[in-house]
Amino acid sequence: MVGKNYDFIIVGQGIAGSVLSWRLIEKNIKFLVINDSSKISSSNSALGLYNPITGKKFVETWNSNEIINETENFYTSIEKKLNKKFLYKKNIYRPFSSKKDSNDWELKRQSKTYKKYIEKLNYQSKYKFLKDSIGGVTTNRSGYLDVKKFLLFTKKYLQDKSLYIENNIKTKNIKSRKDHIEIINKKTKYLILCRGFYENESEFFSWLPFNLVKGENINIKIHHEIKEIIQKSLLIIPTKKTNEYSVGSTYDWKNLNNKVSEKGIKKLKKKIENILKCKYEIIEKQAGIRPASKDRRPFVGFHPNNNKIGIINGLGSKGISLAPYCAKVLINNIQNDKNINREINIKRYISLY
Repeated sequence: MVGKNYDFIIVGQGIAGSVLSWRLIEKNIKFLVINDSSKISSSNSALGLYNPITGKKFVETWNSNEIINETENFYTSIEKKLNKKFLYKKNIYRPFSSKKDSNDWELKRQSKTYKKYIEKLNYQSKYKFLKDSIGGVTTNRSGYLDVKKFLLFTKKYLQDKSLYIENNIKTKNIKSRKDHIEIINKKTKYLILCRGFYENESEFFSWLPFNLVKGENINIKIHHEIKEIIQKSLLIIPTKKTNEYSVGSTYDWKNLNNKVSEKGIKKLKKKIENILKCKYEIIEKQAGIRPASKDRRPFVGFHPNNNKIGIINGLGSKGISLAPYCAKVLINNIQNDKNINREINIKRYISLY
């Protein structure tokens, strides 16, 4: 006998699942989140950065204007609803690595695409405790989300509204009927899987070209205040605690586990010492597996043989900024029959199915 009926059931309460749940709340859509909190989630070890200029060559990220607007508007609205602070808008200071680096940024300042992001070019040291002797560039439209706090209070809200249950869902127990999906004695019109790297081995979406990568981060304490984010081969992000900073991340495509490694910490230390002149103390270490994709675009859409089973995944290190956009696109596709952007639609990989 099947129990309660829903419009949506979301499996997973990481960044993707949490953001989708808030999007459904916005639309007054009946849903349930099913999550297994005993499983390790990469979202809990995420640095939480959002930033329109990324990569080694510092290029504007895909669809940046719309995505950054969605990011800031979305999390600000949740802050108001919960009366909690999650989102911190911060400029990024990027010390120059060479004279060529400073020349490249000077050219970017003259570009219509990039000049709107450039706050200031410095040609001398900005911080006495940084190795930035030839200066750096300060960019805007960036910041970070306190991911753990956002996930914690989202879960609490969902629990208080009876919209959340704990269960270790096995995909083999998902039953597809003509007009609905059945799962653990519940019926839903749509089932959306938001399980991060676990989807890489699921019977529904393992055919997608995941590019899983392990990342390690540390929290450090220094006796100096930095009010903005520092980026030079790694990120140094202020936290709520005085003079405490999140630092990361490493990239490891071979050792896909959630364990902090001596090798990973050694890499981080080397990078820190290439930018900090001052002493620092490591106070916390963490690791997680990021569910990235081969083409660095999200996986959004529905199974080729079942238009009631969907996915939001493959967000990689940009989960904070991509999730609000992807969740909105998925709901618009269902409610308003709007096409999912080809660049994120899983149909782009239909030949692999």
